[in-house]
Amino acid sequence: MLTAAYLHIPARRLRSLARGEDPSLREWLEGDSARRVAHARRQAREAAQRLASLGASIVTIADARYPQGLRDLDDPSAFLSVRGSLPVGGVAIVGTRTPPALAQEFAREFAARLGEPVVSGLALGIDAAAHRGALEAGVPTVAYVGTGLGTTYPPEHRALEEEIVARGGAIVSERLAGEPVTKSALAHRDRLQAAHARAVILVASETDGGAMLTMRFAKQLGRPRFALAAYGDRCYYGNAQAHADGARVLPFDVERALSALQAFMSKDLATV
Repeated sequence: MLTAAYLHIPARRLRSLARGEDPSLREWLEGDSARRVAHARRQAREAAQRLASLGASIVTIADARYPQGLRDLDDPSAFLSVRGSLPVGGVAIVGTRTPPALAQEFAREFAARLGEPVVSGLALGIDAAAHRGALEAGVPTVAYVGTGLGTTYPPEHRALEEEIVARGGAIVSERLAGEPVTKSALAHRDRLQAAHARAVILVASETDGGAMLTMRFAKQLGRPRFALAAYGDRCYYGNAQAHADGARVLPFDVERALSALQAFMSKDLATV
């Protein structure tokens, strides 16, 4: 699988390879001695060794551990690199990297009291507050990242990454080991957060913030979307946009917001 990825085999064939549906591709990867293939095999071995040193594993789309929600995507990852234990389900809590203090505290307390796994992206601001709230409550949290494992972005969250893994959560990437962060990779991972979660909560975001991408992916996937009723500061302009786009309003009060979320989700499940 890693050899095929280093050869830039198209995603559709990677998924077929993972499912065991492309024996001709597997045979070629294992048997061809061409320089390009041999080089890719060396890269794959080095990547596998690096993942092993991190205590990470490859989870393919054919694996029972593969997050069920990701299968709803039009372009699900053929494989994921995972450090730690992938929690089942959960709620995504997303937002700006530069939140007002009240928004950051809301994200932390809401995550701590949610009572189920928290999904976010390890970024500064709202993401970090949500991860830390889950950790404080002893609830597993999963971070989908825009780098390959072995590279932490932002670097100052290396300790947070280690704590997430140590406390029963996971760091997950669809990138190859050690790959640096890119703007496109960060945007691409936003769809994974939306797909993994059973609902997405927007705490605070500018209209051009990355969290708005997660909200758009959630809409495409039919995931319930919620955004805090907060206005005035430009860090909340995205909230108003999300409300206009159909996201349900959550009160800017943790107790009331939890009650509103639980009431909606209970009603939603009852209609299934």
